[in-house]
Amino acid sequence: MIKPDLLLQDTSGVTDSSLVYHLQNAKAHGVTKEEIAAIITHATMYTGWPKGWAVFRLAKDVWKED
Repeated sequence: MIKPDLLLQDTSGVTDSSLVYHLQNAKAHGVTKEEIAAIITHATMYTGWPKGWAVFRLAKDVWKED
């Protein structure tokens, strides 16, 4: 149970650096740009578009070499 006096950012535990690590790991294991876009789009339906766009920006940096 989340305590009401804690801010959302204090309880999420997910940072940009940890997301970048997982995106890089996915790429290293063969996930394509198209596949990660579909995965992020699907997750965005649950997390909301602002968070989804943030992850799209991170993924764009990870896959920019392709």
